[in-house]
Amino acid sequence: MSGKLDIDLLEQSDSMIHFAWTATGEVYRVKKDGDTVYTGTQHAFRDEGLSPSELFCYSIEQQSPDGIWVPALKLLTGTEKRNPDSINQLEQIALTTIVSENRVTLAWGVIEGIEEYEIFCDGELKTVTSKTQYTDRNAPADRELTYWIRGKRPVEETEGRLTTVKSLAAKAFGILNTESSKEETAMEKFWMTKKIAPLNYLLEKEAGEPPKLKWHVRYSTFLPDDVLSNPNLTSPNRYFQGDNRGFDPESKHYRTRTNSILNLNKEQSEFDFDKDVGTSIAYDWRRKFRKADVASSEDIHAEISAETIQKTNILITHSVGNPLTPSPTIDYEMSAKFYRNGIFDIVGVHDQAPNHEVYLKLGDDGIWQPIHQTETEGLAWMADPIASHYWRISNFL
Repeated sequence: MSGKLDIDLLEQSDSMIHFAWTATGEVYRVKKDGDTVYTGTQHAFRDEGLSPSELFCYSIEQQSPDGIWVPALKLLTGTEKRNPDSINQLEQIALTTIVSENRVTLAWGVIEGIEEYEIFCDGELKTVTSKTQYTDRNAPADRELTYWIRGKRPVEETEGRLTTVKSLAAKAFGILNTESSKEETAMEKFWMTKKIAPLNYLLEKEAGEPPKLKWHVRYSTFLPDDVLSNPNLTSPNRYFQGDNRGFDPESKHYRTRTNSILNLNKEQSEFDFDKDVGTSIAYDWRRKFRKADVASSEDIHAEISAETIQKTNILITHSVGNPLTPSPTIDYEMSAKFYRNGIFDIVGVHDQAPNHEVYLKLGDDGIWQPIHQTETEGLAWMADPIASHYWRISNFL
């Protein structure tokens, strides 16, 4: 064969995906989710009439002189979700992963206001770039890889009618709060994570029977301190009991916890959900016990938001206050797509307090795997106008 393939052009909309690859003079075969959709000598493919915010896996193969189809690269990408009313821009853009022999390329949609991105592989910083793509040309082929793409932007760049109010409030908070700067407070965080199966496995993998899938998702919020101060200096509840722990999926100490179980082993998916709220304990200025109570869980909701033959979407919304004193609520939203071929795509948004931890495991006897963990910036960061933390994680299996 005359050379290795690479993707030279990739275009997406909410209903179309178009890509072109290196012309090597061979006969090519393109598969979409395991089904052959093109065979010929052209080195481009256009897929139209697609639904918004859907993921597709394309593979490109070259035919050898003796007629054998040889895997060249695989491409996991999707359509955009153009919704100007969405609060989370990460769910509007497409995140693309291209894998070939010892090479991984990540490409993502533009997020207005972000000037640079930090790229990590398995926790190691690889580069800082202003581009919306990154190529790892020395990716090991025999083990799973996890890439992080992290950026931040000023609140002024947030789209929507509350932008000005949010920006001014965030800056004012930064001036008044001695534990942070106004620059820190006015920055929104955007984290994207991509978990990739070993390249050797991905390139050789053929579509077969759907795997047996029963996903467990655990989302907890907690206060890492033993005791912490109330940011409201006029309150008789001068201190609150914390959870006194680090990240731990099995801990019995938390502010709130939700457990979701999605069973895809049947033709129609089955969804179970439970929720719990921890006890809040307040102390006076002498750090003597004052009172305790449990907040209501009535504003924690979960549901199957959409379902097709290929996938099931679940949506969790969460708002829980402090039952002991007027205060901002712990707010988050998480939307998760679970495909029957084993792919998942999870998007979330939350305040930058308290600690948030999200875990995923496959099967009742599986091991909890962390998919999102953030440390609190302080209780005052729960105020509604302060900058949010946006996150997204997906896999390539």
